[in-house]
Amino acid sequence: MTSRSDATAIVVTHNSARQIPATLAALHQADLPVRMVDNASTDETVDLVRALFPTVTVLANTENLGFAAAVNQAALGVDSAVLLLVNPDCVVPPTTAHELVRVATERYGVAGPRLVDPAGRVAVSAHPFETLTTVVASRFGGPLVPVPLRWWLSGRRHRLTYDACLRGDRPTPVDWLSGACLAVPTRLFCAIGGLDEAYFMYYEDEEFCLQARHRGAEVLYVPAVSACHIGGASSSDPLWIWPHLYRSMLLFFSRHRSRSRHLVRVVVLLRALLGIGLAGVRLSLQPRVGLARLRAWTRVGRLAISRLPS
Repeated sequence: MTSRSDATAIVVTHNSARQIPATLAALHQADLPVRMVDNASTDETVDLVRALFPTVTVLANTENLGFAAAVNQAALGVDSAVLLLVNPDCVVPPTTAHELVRVATERYGVAGPRLVDPAGRVAVSAHPFETLTTVVASRFGGPLVPVPLRWWLSGRRHRLTYDACLRGDRPTPVDWLSGACLAVPTRLFCAIGGLDEAYFMYYEDEEFCLQARHRGAEVLYVPAVSACHIGGASSSDPLWIWPHLYRSMLLFFSRHRSRSRHLVRVVVLLRALLGIGLAGVRLSLQPRVGLARLRAWTRVGRLAISRLPS
């Protein structure tokens, strides 16, 4: 069993008032100090947390700095041995928090639990590093291609990782883990320089795990313990989500996949054009939804032909 001084939990919020009480209540039960950074919420997130959880250290930003920058902001000055990064829509039971801290400490690596949705269904949260093939399979598969088939098309490493997510029971080394819940030794976090702030949101977890592995650290999927992750709680607006997602994807491939980065741009552009066409069809049936998707895919298309910072 871990003690209070072993770890500090870090939570980044943005309009998270509906989800954050359950998240913080679980961390309180785990007897972990919590540092929360709010990225300019327009709901009652900050006031609610300050009223219900007075022991939580709250840093309220006046503008949305992005997830990575907010995590780094929260981590400044923390002297605990381990940082436990938790999304505001992820409920981490005490046993899970303690086990992740133990694994991260003893094996000096990044540790993440099995993630399940509120209905108890297992989410695939451990992954091999992305390639052109996996991008094509995931971005063009959609609901028409079953997930198992998409994973089969993506290659043996994906199939093995998928199997570990569904049926594994021991800590398993993987390439990268979802950032919804991660335990990281503070020394490793500092050695890497924290999360990469070039990613406003998305792909910062894959980038961080890649950098951890470059430094000889393990990235460990720990399926013996679980956390409940709702997913997408801060925003479901495609005009907000999709451009950030694809910008981060293009940035990751520009940095780490020099041979396929141009082809990935083509794939993203084609996906945007397909999305624009489907949104045009939807306009007559659902004008508001169709217009939002039309604008979102137009932004994605522009990103595919623009120059991104490295």
